[in-house]
Amino acid sequence: MVRRVLEIRGLSIRRWGLSIYVERMVVESRTVIVGRNGSGKTSLLRCIMGFYRPDSGRILLNGADITSLPPGERRLGYLPQHPVKLPFRPQEQLRYFAKLYGADPAHVIERLGLERISQGAGLSAGELQLLNLATVLLKDPEALLLDEPVSSIDFTQKMRVIRHIRRLGKPLIYVTHDPIEALLVADELFLMQDGRLWGPVPNEWYESAENALSELDLYVLLARRAQRPA
Repeated sequence: MVRRVLEIRGLSIRRWGLSIYVERMVVESRTVIVGRNGSGKTSLLRCIMGFYRPDSGRILLNGADITSLPPGERRLGYLPQHPVKLPFRPQEQLRYFAKLYGADPAHVIERLGLERISQGAGLSAGELQLLNLATVLLKDPEALLLDEPVSSIDFTQKMRVIRHIRRLGKPLIYVTHDPIEALLVADELFLMQDGRLWGPVPNEWYESAENALSELDLYVLLARRAQRPA
């Protein structure tokens, strides 16, 4: 099996009043970055994706330096925080990108539970974000950059997406401000704070988060209570 790895070395970004420094980050599985709003998490992802150049440092994908490549040549999959509406109906979008990338959309539709969405027209923000995630996955990128990918999705679908993400088996940088979500996704965690990326810290709390979720799933608790006889 080919070893996939995304590596950031000595990356410095100074823009829009932000100053961010990443000494070294090696991403081989699921890496989650947490931090307060405005700490620079999104700016870091956009820089890795190639939307602007860092002031210094290098970005490597499978050992190749991609720092100077345009976004379309980086073999990365990127999902921004805010859903993007493309000029397609959902089913047309999936078919178009499946054909473009030579992929079968059926697998992604099933795993993400998109059967109803793919047949619809007007989508909510959460449904549109799911459609965009499916579009990114059809590309089968070498590594994924996901920025708050489930923040607008309902709880049940959010858990389905997280379970699918855990099975992808490729380098992933996942940005969130939700600590439970971070613990359910991560193999390792980084903290963006004071303009610097701190870590990695191994995720030793996954089982605790899973147990807490199974015991305190509000949807299940309310359904049980509602079904009790008076």
